[in-house]
Amino acid sequence: MEKNKTRKYLKYAFGEIILVVVGILIALSINNWNENRKHNQSIKISITSLKNDLKKDTIQLKMDIQGIQLDFDMLTNFKIRLSSPNATIDTLKHIARYEYLPFFDPSNEINRNTIVSLLSTGNMDYFNENLKSKILSHNSEQLKLLKVMDQNISIFLDSQYGQGIVMQSENPNPMMKSSVIKGPLLEKYWKNKDDNLFLDTMLSKLSGKLLMDNILLWAKEDLLEKTNAMIEFLNNWEIEND
Repeated sequence: MEKNKTRKYLKYAFGEIILVVVGILIALSINNWNENRKHNQSIKISITSLKNDLKKDTIQLKMDIQGIQLDFDMLTNFKIRLSSPNATIDTLKHIARYEYLPFFDPSNEINRNTIVSLLSTGNMDYFNENLKSKILSHNSEQLKLLKVMDQNISIFLDSQYGQGIVMQSENPNPMMKSSVIKGPLLEKYWKNKDDNLFLDTMLSKLSGKLLMDNILLWAKEDLLEKTNAMIEFLNNWEIEND
């Protein structure tokens, strides 16, 4: 009888242990499921935020490209006219006085809040390798092209603007009009310019700005293409993981 009681007790104790273990495993499974659900939700929120940043980038890049293209076309027109066999110093003075715009927008800002947050918080560790690789690759492309643009703008400013800018331009642009000192002094300003110095300065400015515009157009168009490709990749990822 004692042996029967012992067997029953052992069976009971063993059953209790199994129930406790099963309960722990179920609790762990539920916890893991809940954590995975939170991680997946966090990933989806991050992807949506990243897409929004990229979409804003495409809008800004298109506007930048449009503005640079207008300036590039204007400078190309100057180049063609000044390359003509009939071009004279008066041709260059007319361009500088009435047509040339010495300023431009040097900003190369894009929306990097989400991608910087993902890199700094470590949340990207929850992403699968393919998704992580694509985001890191796009981050590298962004930084590379931003560096190219900033360096070329800096080179242009250092090499060109140390020579002085032709500010007394009567270009119809409202910003130029508001800064010009008109009257006899303006006429004297243009009349007394040294032709050789003026020729050297203005041709250097025009060709330097034309080269800078060309590089900026290439970089911004390349970044726009890569940004659109990244948006398409994220759209496909969302469809596959919906």
